[in-house]
Amino acid sequence: MSDKSSKGGFNFGNVGGNVSIEAGGDVVAGDKTTTTTITTGFKQEQDKQEFIQQVEELRQQLRQVKSEIEDAEGIDEDEKDAIVMEVMQQIKALKTAKDEAGQLPAQQEPSQEKRDAIEAPLNGVNSIVSKVSKVFDKAAEIGDKVKKINSLRLILPVLASARHLFGLP
Repeated sequence: MSDKSSKGGFNFGNVGGNVSIEAGGDVVAGDKTTTTTITTGFKQEQDKQEFIQQVEELRQQLRQVKSEIEDAEGIDEDEKDAIVMEVMQQIKALKTAKDEAGQLPAQQEPSQEKRDAIEAPLNGVNSIVSKVSKVFDKAAEIGDKVKKINSLRLILPVLASARHLFGLP
């Protein structure tokens, strides 16, 4: 064997027979580069922070929708109560999604369980917007006593942006 110091890689001195190498992974010359494509989750820390801000904005807008529903006239009180309850549940679900997102590292694909915990509340916002719109459209057919819920038009662009940041269609 030689007294030369070698740096990295495979170094064989005088070998009196055959050399065989087995590896459980790749054997490469030089540095190994691995590229991971993130389909859901956050591609960058900045995306994660923006997503968290947008989820909080959705929560604020839903609180405004709740207030407007409570103040609306010409809608059955039981129907109002049911929608207000759903909106409140959605606000809480978005808080859970925000907390889950805050724990996810950027540039890493989340587990299916974490993805579902974030995606389900975002899907729920679509459902709430649809339900509120239907109730108010039905009430509008009865008469012009009902004012439109102005906050609904603000929710959808924020929702679409948040879904995009997390990698959802």
